[in-house]
Amino acid sequence: MKLSQIPKGKQCKVKSLNLASETKKKLLELGLFPGRTVEVVQDAPFGGPVKIKIGDYCLALRKSEAEQIEVEGCDGT
Repeated sequence: MKLSQIPKGKQCKVKSLNLASETKKKLLELGLFPGRTVEVVQDAPFGGPVKIKIGDYCLALRKSEAEQIEVEGCDGT
């Protein structure tokens, strides 16, 4: 399942980041790595950003970036 498909308020575990190396490196440095649990805080309409909570801070991702992040274990799904 893609991170962009997770509804607001759901938690899931990051499975893989299928992004360009620079973007992937930056997200890894920000704490978004495989095995990490994240929560979708906001999903803006019309292709807007996806806001996720990682630990005790929030991060906004482009919808195109969220579509390249594979997740699993989304609240029992």
